[in-house]
Amino acid sequence: MSVFTQKKNPITGKTEWDIQHEDYDYHQEIARSSFADMLHDSERNRKYHRALQKAIQKMHDAGKQANVLDIGTGTGLLAILAARCGADSVVACEAFKPMADCCIKILKANRVQDKITVIPKRSTDMTVGEDGDMKQKANILVTEVFDTELIGEGALQTFTHAHEHLLEKDCIVVPDSAVIYVQVMECTYLWKWNKLENLYDEDLNFNLMTPEKMLDCAGTAAVHDLQMSQLRRHQFIELSEPIPVFYYDWSGKIPLEKRRVVKQQFKAVDPGRAHVVFMWWELNMDTEGKIILSCAPWWCHPAAKVSGEYPQDSIPWRDHWMQAVYYFPRPLDLHRHHDYTLVCCQDEYSLWFYVENVEDENDFGMEYYQRPVCDCRIHMAWPRTHVANLNDHVRNKIFLNQLKQQLMEVGNNAVVLDLNGSSLLGLFASKLGAETVYILEDNSLNLGILRDYMRANRIKNVKFLTEEQVTDDLMKDISIVTCNPNFSSALLPWENLKYVHLLYQFRKKFNTTTALMPDFCTFYAMPVEFLDLHKIRIPLGKCEGIDMSPFDHLIESSRGISDAELEAQPLWEYPCLCRGLPRKLLELDMHDINVTYARNESYQIANDGDRVQPINGFAIWTIWKFGIKQITTGLTLWPLIGDRLYWEPYTRQGVKILKQTYKMKPTDEWSCQIAADLETGQFNLNIDLVNAERRIPASKRRNSPVPLQPWRLRRLLRTSKTAN
Repeated sequence: MSVFTQKKNPITGKTEWDIQHEDYDYHQEIARSSFADMLHDSERNRKYHRALQKAIQKMHDAGKQANVLDIGTGTGLLAILAARCGADSVVACEAFKPMADCCIKILKANRVQDKITVIPKRSTDMTVGEDGDMKQKANILVTEVFDTELIGEGALQTFTHAHEHLLEKDCIVVPDSAVIYVQVMECTYLWKWNKLENLYDEDLNFNLMTPEKMLDCAGTAAVHDLQMSQLRRHQFIELSEPIPVFYYDWSGKIPLEKRRVVKQQFKAVDPGRAHVVFMWWELNMDTEGKIILSCAPWWCHPAAKVSGEYPQDSIPWRDHWMQAVYYFPRPLDLHRHHDYTLVCCQDEYSLWFYVENVEDENDFGMEYYQRPVCDCRIHMAWPRTHVANLNDHVRNKIFLNQLKQQLMEVGNNAVVLDLNGSSLLGLFASKLGAETVYILEDNSLNLGILRDYMRANRIKNVKFLTEEQVTDDLMKDISIVTCNPNFSSALLPWENLKYVHLLYQFRKKFNTTTALMPDFCTFYAMPVEFLDLHKIRIPLGKCEGIDMSPFDHLIESSRGISDAELEAQPLWEYPCLCRGLPRKLLELDMHDINVTYARNESYQIANDGDRVQPINGFAIWTIWKFGIKQITTGLTLWPLIGDRLYWEPYTRQGVKILKQTYKMKPTDEWSCQIAADLETGQFNLNIDLVNAERRIPASKRRNSPVPLQPWRLRRLLRTSKTAN
């Protein structure tokens, strides 16, 4: 059965009705769970296994039975490992019913259903006793209830409740404890993701000044999680050694505090401006602290091979536990060898930090060091990637130079229309001398930001419009239409075709001499080999020798209902190799826009050579042209086959992850079908290898999409899940 749901089309901005499976939300929650990514983390699995072996052996050596409780069992992996290690009893609880049902199937598939009891409840709802969920309290707890912030999934409450109600006093907990580490950093690169900067022209004169309220804003305490090891070494300066700031005793010997402020003195190892702290954590898996699971970035990781060309590739990869960046509400200039105070704040689910001079130290607590709250609108209105995009000096230089050139050609009476109110391009035009500027925008947060800029820069010739207010008489006066093709609402590259959609809507109202910038948009794609990103989507098969096929079936069936094949990913965080030449898919000329576009093409992987290429995905991006200059949302360096790829960091790329890695010859092909309707805001793209399944034994083949024939492209417009 299907139901109607409402969604907002990012190209048209209109709310539309869409037909979805009646259990769409249910299947989406399953499809987007991070269980698979976590289970591909072999280091995590092995260290949990070793710690369980030690804990069970220790109980047996003490003459006790080993009664294990697994909280948040998911697929049941840890419970099965406990049973295989000789646990006398295992109880596994899982509150998410689809996973609890899946867990039972996995237990049966591995013939351990008689050794493990599954309770489909939250641990905090479980009871112990003759009529309870557990007949007796457990003396071994194994659980993995951690996220990038360590405590963001409610670990403090989970452990506290378990010790009070479900565990014996002398129990062993796996993991035994955890330590959060931070490092104070100067990082102008990441600071651009937090605060908008003043804009200068080529002569270093102010073009646009950031309002004081935005510069002074404390920002937000929301964690910025990222693959920190992918930062380049020159992009940050270490101002401190790694500092242990919070210790958590999961064993129950030391009570867990749900709110606290810890002040740590540190000595600056280099001069610089303290912008951020980098944070990660370590788990002590066993009671002796001999089995340690570290989430540190490569320069602090105990397993890193720091002398290699890519040391980040030498440490375990994981996407479920990344590293975190916290922005200081008040940055501070540090001097080498001087002492400073790092103020570390924690509530039940999150962290935040301040840095102070030692002489400013006080006895203030949480009431003084409150969570940062945005009062400038920026952090509420725009995602961090969008803020960084607006701070990109290379892009802004292209915008400014092109605007200057167009304004000089038009003369003193230039009237500019800016089609993107989530950028500052219209305000640039005003400062560069446009007589009148119209900005198309009706979002209240965006309007508030722009008006703050106008007051700070004494701009009085800017007017705001809605689409309905763009009249024929007004458009006759427009001499330049401009747009930063990066809308704050856009995730996938084609969602920025909102600019082209608007041009199409207004096409009959333009003066024939109206200048358009940008004037071309080109789509590109290429086959790649992801080093790790594919692990978030590929089937598990077996994990630590355990058959996970029921889980694979559950995830794949739910993805077929709820998830599009193409997704947005910041590829600068996820290394990949060039496994085929970049190919042009589609080009749009802003001076000659069609209402619909359809393409059905095949492309040879390479022009020459005979080396077989391992391919497990595709990357898709756009290049926008401003006169003779261009702005890429994808590759920053054109590659050769086999090269490591470098991606533009201020936008996300379109990604398709294949279900497995295929070995393809240079003469093999991949296909792409595109169907777009700019009037309705539909854009559909289907991309895949051609005949890849023939290279796999029939017993191992999975169903693979059949390339669309031209007659099916129109149907694709109506039915594809990649439609937005």
